[in-house]
Amino acid sequence: MPIPEHIRVTQLDLELNGGCNYKCEMCPQTEGREKSFLKKLPSSVLSKILDDALQYGVESVSLHGSGEPTLNADMPEAVRAVKSRGLKCLSFTNGYRLDEQMSRRLIDAGIDVLRVSAIGSDRDAYHRWMSIDVFEQVRDNVRRFGQLNRDMGGHSEIHLYHLVTDVAREQQEVAAYRSNWIDYTGAFGEIWLMHNWSGGYETPYARHAMAPDPTPRSCGRPFSELLQVRAGGLDGHNAAVVACCMVLGKDGAAVLGHLDDQSIADVVSGDAYEALRAAHRDGRFSDISYCKDCDQLYDLPESLVWSNIPGRVYGQSKISNGLDHRAFVNT
Repeated sequence: MPIPEHIRVTQLDLELNGGCNYKCEMCPQTEGREKSFLKKLPSSVLSKILDDALQYGVESVSLHGSGEPTLNADMPEAVRAVKSRGLKCLSFTNGYRLDEQMSRRLIDAGIDVLRVSAIGSDRDAYHRWMSIDVFEQVRDNVRRFGQLNRDMGGHSEIHLYHLVTDVAREQQEVAAYRSNWIDYTGAFGEIWLMHNWSGGYETPYARHAMAPDPTPRSCGRPFSELLQVRAGGLDGHNAAVVACCMVLGKDGAAVLGHLDDQSIADVVSGDAYEALRAAHRDGRFSDISYCKDCDQLYDLPESLVWSNIPGRVYGQSKISNGLDHRAFVNT
């Protein structure tokens, strides 16, 4: 029997750890995250979710959410759990704890893509935006990961993720990112305009004002085949399903269910999820507290400023190249 379209899930974002060791200027973690979301995802819950997801067509799993995954000592084992089920595995890190031992363990576990967030095109800018003066260390960690992967005969890729911090100096920042990060490390990378974390962050420039069409439209996420799962949850739960990655800082308001004691089908076909989809179908974005001020409601192809990742274009998911752009308007 075909899987109903609204219960098809090809991608999972599974957060391994809700806390972070950075206090980045552009991240809501800096102001403090809701305590109930500062948890680690138990391995038993991870296994339950992965096994459940197999029946809905899952193909890729990204072991990240909004916390730093390398703070979970079991990260390589989580990668193995994903790969043992025949799935593609990715993750997203700030790279600070990506020492030789962790790099070897992740490569050995078979991680497909490790993405490193590095905001700030030089040492001073990195220190300001990422809150910690480890520009050289992180660059060297990224470069070493690539070399270790080659030496070990692995099939892992390491990608860099950057943001333009001053739109008036966009081309200068792109040139500096390429020289100081991409060329230095030999990694793939991409550079984006900033987003406003569903209205929770005042960016240095108004990205939504740059959109060719000022009319809001659905970002597509409520209808996508991606499920966003936090490590923590409400009322003592783990594995809260939230509306999208952008709701960091307001996770509690965006919870649609919990996968520690519910199935994916229960959550995706539940009343809370359907209410979100209905609001987006009807264009009632102001009815959703975490959607009404989000700059993802405005289509801006130029938000992907530059990339050397083969085939990478605006609108693709970070995981799958084939998904409709409406589901993944931006990072």
